[in-house]
Amino acid sequence: MQKWAKGCVAISVLLSGCAVFEKDATEDRRAEQINLKIPAGLAVPNQPSAYDIPQVQTSGATQVDKKSPTLILATATSSRLDEEEKQARVWFERNDYTGELLPFVQNQLQAFFASQEIGLTQTDEQGLVYQTDWIKRSKSSGFWLWKEEQAVDQLRYQIELAPRPHGRALSATVTLLEHQFFDAGTALNAQEAKAAEVNLLNRLINQVAITEVQIARELRQQVAAVSLEPGLDNAGNPALLSTQPIDVTWSQLEVLFGELNLTVTDFDRSVFTYFVSYTRPERSIWRAVTFRDAPLGLPLDNGDYQLVLSRTANNGTAISWLNKNGEPLSPAQVTALLDPVVAAIRASGAEL
Repeated sequence: MQKWAKGCVAISVLLSGCAVFEKDATEDRRAEQINLKIPAGLAVPNQPSAYDIPQVQTSGATQVDKKSPTLILATATSSRLDEEEKQARVWFERNDYTGELLPFVQNQLQAFFASQEIGLTQTDEQGLVYQTDWIKRSKSSGFWLWKEEQAVDQLRYQIELAPRPHGRALSATVTLLEHQFFDAGTALNAQEAKAAEVNLLNRLINQVAITEVQIARELRQQVAAVSLEPGLDNAGNPALLSTQPIDVTWSQLEVLFGELNLTVTDFDRSVFTYFVSYTRPERSIWRAVTFRDAPLGLPLDNGDYQLVLSRTANNGTAISWLNKNGEPLSPAQVTALLDPVVAAIRASGAEL
């Protein structure tokens, strides 16, 4: 029992560390600044007082502008910014949505100011420098039925386009030319003038971004061109003909099998032959509840088939459909396969 008690005391002392011992009085003294004796010829290190923030005498009438600077927003996919840019300038680069860059940006300038009913005048022969008419700004006052717009000021800008010699990039710079307050005796400071330039530039960039989104949607809605058509292979058997080379057709067929409910059971690349099994799809209860169409079906009976690829005279590909015994399907059957196969090509985005 005594050993157990002594052990508990020892453990308590170890866990409490040095807290059980009294501190030396010198440890409680606050740190005092020590004046170092620097030998002659050596630099004197900075003392703590060197980092003190000096007091600044300001008058009560001084007002500090706490507004954050206006930022250029490169929201268009073709736009980018240069680091440490001081002017209201943005760069545009050619991509799939712009086409020829300079005519595209020029059209966007004209479209934007036309939609805002603001005059835009070209001041050079190349179509690189433009000046706007007066753009009025207003602020709202009152509320609900008594709300009204009160004109505050008006501004005129210059817009300069600077294309690179290779034509794949150009910069657009907005500069404030004139400003007039309707209240006499007031004027814009440098920060407000820069904010006005950046605001107009951001609206121009947004115009380009909206147009790019519209073009992207139109491209997605375009129906992919399909070159598949019924015909005959080199042996005179009915087949579906594609203008794609045989290697491309071989790889693209793999994309279609899932859409057509075909399962590959075997293949022989040396003779470009797929061995597939077909099961007619059925419309599930979930598709019926959600009013979705049934999966694509082929005008074939359930069973095994062969797809044999061969080269045509114009470097295209003939896709011959055979039954499990290697006998070609009839011309009527192959022709009936065309529509569902084309629908599967468009649904999957295959290139055939």
